[in-house]
Amino acid sequence: MKSIIQDMKHNYLINAVIMVVLGLVLVIWPHILGVLLCYLIGGALILMGVIQLIGFLRGERLGFYNKFNMLMGIVLILLGIWICTQPRIVLSIVPVVVGVIVLIHGLMDIQYTLDIKRAGSDKWWIALIAAILTIVVGLLLVLNPFTAYEITMVLLGIAMIYDGGSDLALLAFSYLAQKDTDKRVREFKGNE
Repeated sequence: MKSIIQDMKHNYLINAVIMVVLGLVLVIWPHILGVLLCYLIGGALILMGVIQLIGFLRGERLGFYNKFNMLMGIVLILLGIWICTQPRIVLSIVPVVVGVIVLIHGLMDIQYTLDIKRAGSDKWWIALIAAILTIVVGLLLVLNPFTAYEITMVLLGIAMIYDGGSDLALLAFSYLAQKDTDKRVREFKGNE
């Protein structure tokens, strides 16, 4: 039983250290996760394209489907190469799309705020502040996607460092509590 608990503590320690290290990587190099993801997606698309081209070269399908394999294979390979060679462009698209959605949401919130004011609520200005903040966040994402992305990665890194660090602290307290318990058990057995 004790070896199972030791294994669990050992795994917990390894996971905590990994979280802290990955968190530090994201804080120090916030763009690395996105770039790595682009390489993985690009590589997967290239592999899928090669599989499509192999199907074309083997002539496994006839007529239109065989030509479609060739075309799809070329498109997937080119798209995969583009994603692998231009990760910053790819990463800049995501915050812009999210920013547009948030911006539209903020504009809709302005309309809801006016409806709340017309309904006679004297707290309508709270909704207005929330709507304006939503619009500002949307504009930040659209106008400065790299900064928004890097801030998100840094915050994610900080959260991972906190999670791993708190796990390490928990392990340290657990170790001290176990040591104290073992001492009491030895003292109890010595008094018998």
